[in-house]
Amino acid sequence: MRSNPNLLEFVGADALFLDTTYCNPKFTFPSQEESLEYVVNTIKQVKEESGAAGERVLCLIATYVVGKERILLEVARRCGCAIHVDSRKMEILTVLGFGGEKEVFTEDASATDVHVIGWNILGETWPYFRPNFVKMKEIMVERGYTKVVGFVPTGWMYETKKERFAVRVKDSLKIHLVPYSEHSSYDELRDYVKFLHPKRVIPTVGVDGGKLDGKEAIALQKHFVGLVDETANKHEFLMAFNRRSAHASLSHEDVLAKCCREQDGEEFASLPENNSVSELPDNLEIKITEGMKKELSDFLPSWVNQDQIQGLLMSSGGDVVQSASAFFERERDFFEEANGSNNEKPKSVEIRTSDLGSSADTSSQQEVPSFSQKPMEHSAKLVNLTPVRMKSNQTKKERKRGSSTVSKSKKKGKSTASTEAGGPKQPTITNYFGRATAAASKSESANKVTVDPHQNNGENNNQSMDIVESHKQGVNQLLQIVDGSMSRESAISLLEKTKGDVNVAVDMFYSKIQNNKVPDSDKSIVPQNTQNEMIDKYDNTNMVHNSSQATPKMQNLYVQTSVAQADLMNISLPVEKYRPIEHACWTAGQPAPYLHLARTFDLVEREKGKIKTTAMLCNMFRSLLALSPDDVLPAVYLCTNKISPDHENVELNIGGSLVISAMEESLGTSKSKIHEMYKTYGDLGDVAQECRQNQTLLAPPRPLSVRDVYSTLRKLSAISGGGSAGRRKILVLHLIRSCREMEMKFLVRTLVRNLRIGAMMKTILPALAHAIVLHEKCSTGPVVSLEGVKSQLQSLSTEVTEAYNVIPNMDLLVPSLLCEGATFAASSLAMVPGTPIPPMLARITNGVTQALKLFHGRAFTCEYKYDGQRAQIHRLTDGSVQIFSRQMKDSTSRFPDLVNMIKELCNSEVASFILDAEVVGIDRNKGNRLMSFQELSSRERGSKNSSIAIQNIKVDICVFVFDIMFCNGQRLLDNPLRQRRSYIHDLFQEKPAYLELAQQLTVEEDEASIDNSSTLHRMSSFFEKACQSSCEGIMLKTLDIDAGYSASKRCDSWLKVKRDYVEGLGDSLDLVPIGAWYGNGRKAGWYSPFLMACYNPESEEFQSVCRVMSGFSDDFYKEMKEFYSGEKILPKKPVYYKTDEQPELWFTAEQVWEIQGADLTLSPVHHAAIGTVHPSRGISVRMPRHIRCVPDRSPEDCSTAADVASMFRAQTRKMEVSSNGPGASHQ
Repeated sequence: MRSNPNLLEFVGADALFLDTTYCNPKFTFPSQEESLEYVVNTIKQVKEESGAAGERVLCLIATYVVGKERILLEVARRCGCAIHVDSRKMEILTVLGFGGEKEVFTEDASATDVHVIGWNILGETWPYFRPNFVKMKEIMVERGYTKVVGFVPTGWMYETKKERFAVRVKDSLKIHLVPYSEHSSYDELRDYVKFLHPKRVIPTVGVDGGKLDGKEAIALQKHFVGLVDETANKHEFLMAFNRRSAHASLSHEDVLAKCCREQDGEEFASLPENNSVSELPDNLEIKITEGMKKELSDFLPSWVNQDQIQGLLMSSGGDVVQSASAFFERERDFFEEANGSNNEKPKSVEIRTSDLGSSADTSSQQEVPSFSQKPMEHSAKLVNLTPVRMKSNQTKKERKRGSSTVSKSKKKGKSTASTEAGGPKQPTITNYFGRATAAASKSESANKVTVDPHQNNGENNNQSMDIVESHKQGVNQLLQIVDGSMSRESAISLLEKTKGDVNVAVDMFYSKIQNNKVPDSDKSIVPQNTQNEMIDKYDNTNMVHNSSQATPKMQNLYVQTSVAQADLMNISLPVEKYRPIEHACWTAGQPAPYLHLARTFDLVEREKGKIKTTAMLCNMFRSLLALSPDDVLPAVYLCTNKISPDHENVELNIGGSLVISAMEESLGTSKSKIHEMYKTYGDLGDVAQECRQNQTLLAPPRPLSVRDVYSTLRKLSAISGGGSAGRRKILVLHLIRSCREMEMKFLVRTLVRNLRIGAMMKTILPALAHAIVLHEKCSTGPVVSLEGVKSQLQSLSTEVTEAYNVIPNMDLLVPSLLCEGATFAASSLAMVPGTPIPPMLARITNGVTQALKLFHGRAFTCEYKYDGQRAQIHRLTDGSVQIFSRQMKDSTSRFPDLVNMIKELCNSEVASFILDAEVVGIDRNKGNRLMSFQELSSRERGSKNSSIAIQNIKVDICVFVFDIMFCNGQRLLDNPLRQRRSYIHDLFQEKPAYLELAQQLTVEEDEASIDNSSTLHRMSSFFEKACQSSCEGIMLKTLDIDAGYSASKRCDSWLKVKRDYVEGLGDSLDLVPIGAWYGNGRKAGWYSPFLMACYNPESEEFQSVCRVMSGFSDDFYKEMKEFYSGEKILPKKPVYYKTDEQPELWFTAEQVWEIQGADLTLSPVHHAAIGTVHPSRGISVRMPRHIRCVPDRSPEDCSTAADVASMFRAQTRKMEVSSNGPGASHQ
């Protein structure tokens, strides 16, 4: 380092921009050579031991996308082995210049036992290391090894313990934490700074929002005290005082006179006699070029004028960098000066001499000729005035005495004139704004005078001047924020309306800037940028003082301070009083603001009644239909917390950590503070809203539109590949920084997929239907009466809901609805192969006898209930095949063998169809034995863009077809089952153990009687055979009466009889673990029991059902202990978890488990379906046990509170429910 000629040139540099990643004394980790030696020796030892023991040990080295290459090269060279990398890593290495190292890197995994893997695969490294042994074990099994040794090389892994290299071990898995980094350690940073000896160190990592004067930056700079050139810094500090003295003793009158002489062409060197400067600064002779001005202006805000730029360059001797530094040291002074010149264009302005620092009487006037500004000293405040009429009773002699007095006091450091002329270094502009509100509020009681520009009398003049003085700082601040978009008089008037509150004034300005809707009674504020012609007609003297002309009536861009609250409450008006155009917060042709949705969400969240909620959503949609119909579809998606139809499998791919990181950067709040607030609020959206309310903005954000938010979310979902996290964060930051009012709360909730406003699809669709009808009846004004349209509202609501139940695709439904309007019919929306249909569901029964009793006198069929995965199979007109799960997720990539079966066995004349089937694992080597659901679940899942390879399939499948909903363009949903089954027979040639029709038993109408023992015997025997064939039980379905396919509904025309607990609980429940207790005894160190919950889609709540502690294996306990860790453990119970239980741990809703029990009972502790079957008690499962995990379901797809209530009502033994309490009775 000390001999490097390139570095020697920078010794004594003005500033050193330093990588302060490890600027902390604890990061005094070993040298790179020592860490490399440790990795190499460890791998050598592993190879020797594994060779002696005959074991296969895999070494994994975690690296970034770019970085750590030196480790790989040294391991290959010293250990004499190749390094395996994947194709993507090989491409990166080639770009980095390592492509020629063919003997070092290979893509053949079997050629070496040292493999490179991506970062965070072995475990999360921030804020502390959390090993991922589960993933390591998967890699070990997949690649055929018996042990795995991992290396995580990063400086963050350094632990100040006796052993410098920490190790994490579990069973045959071991991870070495190697303190290796390509960033400088703490000691290396100090040595580097000491060598270069700069005047200043500027930290580049770990500073708060990049603020060089922030507390983080200052704390980092303290580590280099004594290593920087402090003598040079002191010298520059004292030189500033020397330069500043050039004009320090000048009175304001002398400054004005001096400037007048400059205007008249006198030499700048002709200074007043009392000036203490004996010689001219050299930099006055510097020639300032246009290029220098242009270069400097690129660094400065747009409001800086050319005279100021000229003065800065002159004062710095033409040094652009020094000029920029000088500007930002006194940015406030420059702004006040520029603001006075840019926003006031007077021919003559009445100014009190007190404004210029004089204490003289102001009863006389003196005309001062016009002059222009010329460059003055760097530290002297620049002046730019036009003809000025000053009030003063002072004679010239008195003024001299006043000037002399000022000069004397200046020497003692007590003159206010010195502050005006030269001034100390001002606070940053952000600090300046931070004090504005407080200053305004202090003077609130004293500032109750309003400005009426239409009046022309002396009293108004005095009031105006008083207002100018009292709100001078606030006026300047407001004018900068709106970037000169209003006159000074307008700013004064607006601040009077807000009683000096600049924040409220800004909000009023931007809240109506686009829609130009202001009551005629409020016409006093004229936006300058839209009325240039008017401003040219009226000089500022007449506008503020003694105007002989009435201010023209012009439309105001502001409303009263309660505008936001008024707009908010308009949404909650009854639908018959709501005016969709007048009550909206934007105008026709403009994109709908996201604020319109956020305000509605805020009201809906607080409203518990479904009728009122539907009315508010209806009002929201009515304004969208009237003003921005193109935004209706994005708004529907945002209301439902979706960005696409479910079957497209589009995910945001945004984790809570990324959102928190963006919040930290944009809201100026640390991660630790965010986590602390989360513990209090329990909702990340509420935390973000609170942080924004405590944040002062320099300027209001650009308003978010519905289209902006939706399109950005779509972009987020499409981002992938290297650096995707950074690109996602940029988009998230854009959204967060643009939020207003309560937008922040609901935007963050949308990002973390947790909107929770209590409005589900069954509420939003009727609201949209109502809005369509009312829009056609009265698109602009209120509804005269709802009585005349009530039947039409109900009819369209039913049609829309039915259409969505069959075709849950908003991309098809909403455009069709907008096109057809109130005449829309569900049947008009054509079914399309490729768009899944929500499956029909069956009700539960407790046995064959009960099922036969329910189907008495109706023909029906019995079918095996297979223990597999529900599959909806679509053949498209182009011959392609798609597979969808019960949750309508695209599973095609998981079943390439099924796709091949369908193509092979389908009749050639069939163009398209939609089938309902069950995919079951099958062992063809053991007599076609049907396998369990758990075994089927072990198949690889594939991904959105790539299917699993046929040769890698370890579990074969057989598909059992039992229904059809669409065939060759014909919709079959309304056809009876007997007729639909005939279509199925014509579709395929069955192939045993590959594709079969479900096993069935038909019971005709005359046989369907509880008194028919033959029928009962046949059904019981069929049930036993189903159980012996590894099936769950049997399904019973009507053939002719009420035998249509009711998509998305659980109907009485389908019944199921399961083998488990036939005499007790007739069906299992799919529940979500939301908490747990620490185990005791044999289960010490694990979680047991777990608290299970169902889901209530009406209120978007998880309601507890039971504790479960049986049915688990030791391996399962271990897996759950590892799974529910880190961010999956919540600091407190979320508000949407409803239970009176108090587990020791709360979990995020992640998994779905199938739970079986003896029966259901009422509970004072659990809240499942509370208020449904009992006014104050929920329903609980008695003697629950875990059956299996259900990986193909999301938490929101688990059993609902309505399902639990339905099972309670259907069970053979249930509690007698009364308001006084339960009592046991037999039904």
